[in-house]
Amino acid sequence: MVLTRSGASSSSSDAPDESSKKRKSNPEISDMVATFEEWNSEKQTDFVKTLIGKMCHEQLWDIDAALRPFMMRDFISSLPEYVSEHILSYLDARSLCAAEQVSRQWRDVVENGHLWRKLIIRNIGSKEIWARLGKRRGWINHVYKSVEFGPYYFKKLYTKIVQDLKMSNEMWGSGKPNLRKIDCASHDSKGVYCLQYDDRKIISGLRDNTIKVWDIDTLKNTMTLTGHTGSVLCMQYDERIIVTGSSDACIRIWDVKTGEHLQMLIHHCDAVLHLRFQNGIMVSCSKDRTIAVWSMNGTSPQNIVMKHVLVGHRAAVNVVDFDEKYIVSASGDRTIRVWSTQQCEFVRTLSGHTRGIACLQYHGNLVVSGSSDCSIKLWDIEVGAILRTLEGHEELVRCIRFDSRRIVSGAYDGKIKVWDLEAALDPRVPLGNICIRTISEHKGRVFRLQFDEFQIVSSSHDDTIVIFDFLSPHDYYSDIQANIDQSYQSMDAISDYEVEETFPAEHVYFNATFHSSSSSIGSLDEHS
Repeated sequence: MVLTRSGASSSSSDAPDESSKKRKSNPEISDMVATFEEWNSEKQTDFVKTLIGKMCHEQLWDIDAALRPFMMRDFISSLPEYVSEHILSYLDARSLCAAEQVSRQWRDVVENGHLWRKLIIRNIGSKEIWARLGKRRGWINHVYKSVEFGPYYFKKLYTKIVQDLKMSNEMWGSGKPNLRKIDCASHDSKGVYCLQYDDRKIISGLRDNTIKVWDIDTLKNTMTLTGHTGSVLCMQYDERIIVTGSSDACIRIWDVKTGEHLQMLIHHCDAVLHLRFQNGIMVSCSKDRTIAVWSMNGTSPQNIVMKHVLVGHRAAVNVVDFDEKYIVSASGDRTIRVWSTQQCEFVRTLSGHTRGIACLQYHGNLVVSGSSDCSIKLWDIEVGAILRTLEGHEELVRCIRFDSRRIVSGAYDGKIKVWDLEAALDPRVPLGNICIRTISEHKGRVFRLQFDEFQIVSSSHDDTIVIFDFLSPHDYYSDIQANIDQSYQSMDAISDYEVEETFPAEHVYFNATFHSSSSSIGSLDEHS
């Protein structure tokens, strides 16, 4: 049986039997076939194998071509529908589009199984950018209402999502971002030293000794935490607690929901410039030139206990970052030091900056650092080699973040620069082609920034927090509901190009949102 595009099947009996004609014109062949038919199945198979072994290569090609139509089977139409649905549910968008065009039976399997809807759900689960886009655009709730929305809706929705992602990606390079600004209205000292955000809120640490929480939609101040007696230079929060470090040399723990002060940690003898915590470990660093490693075992913040102190830097330690393998620290002594996380032992030094290092981020084998020498350096942490040096800022590079696609940096020149990470790691790309764009919105030094796939959130000495939204302003989804009942023919018009993945599966978007590892240079900022 041969499966055709229309869904009809044809067998060799549908066409003139050429072999039958040859047998009638050649009696010897007829006699051989008659003898062959008298044999049992095993003997027939052995005979054919022997015969094939006597053929030349060209004859084998002819035999192969003759066998192909007999080997084809439309297994999707033959299997129970629930099994066919399960098989086709593993297809990507391009393959699913092609499957719909094989036959009406295949299309019915795709539609009845809601496979376009399942593909969207699969992408939401495996690609953070899809989940974020769904929340921002509001279509994520529709995906779970399969009764209310038909199969046409989800195929059209898929193409709209891909178009939206493609356009938003282009917005990073040449589009005009939508700006929203928070005036922090500090009473005495002006400046926002640190921040972190999620889908609902922004939490910021200010020069006026307070921590302020802002609603990310309304931009209104919802809570103010007081207790520090110095500027709040660094902070991080999770779903339970906020941890803050200050120029008063203290680390304080707060309840993220109520703002209640839970604990104060005293160890450092000078300003706490930066801290990070994850997986039961917290690492803090200070102007006192030391790095403290804390245990956060247990469910209570009262269980935070200092375990190790790392010494070796010859100036203030401005920033730390770590994972399960390495702790990475950077200092005003112009060096980056690498330590083992488990043993807390020194591993190696990365040298190359000509002035003090203000910020860094570490992920995988890559470290990206910014310095008072106005440069950004990319390092291989395992060998200590400089992979690339980026230049463009005119003053100290104060904060830096990267994900799998971009590096975003902020500096004392008031500018934010977006760099192409892939291009930066390719030595063949000229330096002039690495910087994607420069943003000049702040009126003062940029102290901290954080970004995700659709926005940059930054804070400055000018006492503002600015949200740069790169989500495309075009509404791609308004016409979907009107097209729910369109015909099969119009659905066929959706081309492979439209359903092509804008972001290939191999692009992993690790979370650049829920931790902040830019530096806090209290010794510089406090006197600026």
